[in-house]
Amino acid sequence: SDEEVLERLFFPLINEGFRILEEGYATRSSDIDVVYIFGYGFPPAKGGPMFYAENYVGLSKLLERLSVYAAEAKKRYTTNPHYLPIDYFEPSQLLVECVQAERTGMRSKVPAGVPLVDAVLSYKKKSKGASKL
Repeated sequence: SDEEVLERLFFPLINEGFRILEEGYATRSSDIDVVYIFGYGFPPAKGGPMFYAENYVGLSKLLERLSVYAAEAKKRYTTNPHYLPIDYFEPSQLLVECVQAERTGMRSKVPAGVPLVDAVLSYKKKSKGASKL
């Protein structure tokens, strides 16, 4: 279906954005959005892939669909020796943490205009800093 085509194209791209944030190559989700809008031609009306994920798709749906596609891909490459292993459908840990935060009500504690992704990242950084003491 058209929806599945969009999901299979854009959800790995969004997932990679989560990984980029997780690995510290970008500071905020908006950094990724700006690069994709001005560098790769992502539709500006959608606000960039990270904004699109949080405000149009929903993080829970993103996680659920990536998990389905990851399971299908794993089945494909474990049963057929002609397929190479892939991991771009495997949900990033940051995405999983964002969905957990959303389910526990963290969104209501995040100031207006701050993406949940950035709030979770900030919380993780503070927690890491506190654990080093």
